[in-house]
Amino acid sequence: MDYPTLKLLHFMAAATWLTGMVGSGIAVALHDVLASPGGRSLLANLRTWNRWVTSPAMLATLAAGLTIALQAGWLVMSWLRIKLALVCALVILHGWLSRTLHQMAHVEPPPTPPALLRFSAPLVFVTGLTIVLLALTKPV
Repeated sequence: MDYPTLKLLHFMAAATWLTGMVGSGIAVALHDVLASPGGRSLLANLRTWNRWVTSPAMLATLAAGLTIALQAGWLVMSWLRIKLALVCALVILHGWLSRTLHQMAHVEPPPTPPALLRFSAPLVFVTGLTIVLLALTKPV
């Protein structure tokens, strides 16, 4: 696959992944509101979206990004290592959010999410912006 196509795939998959994570983060932040039967239905729909859209987008982001980095020879660059550390943090957060959504939908009574997860939506947004800035500027 040529570079422009890979770059477009990487960008679109990352945008899908991160917006899905922001949506999951908002749902976790609203855990009290979503404890109702209607909220549980919304959580079930969000979990389905997470399973069939957000998670595959994460995998596509990782695959396309790694391919681009290998083709460009960027793996030795400091900016990419910082970016990869941030991406790894997002992957871990994605798994944590997915697990929490599952617990919120299926455990009675729904557990109160940890404080970090209640602030995960803005954390994902800021981390995503930082990753974009590193990719655009390639500073170090």
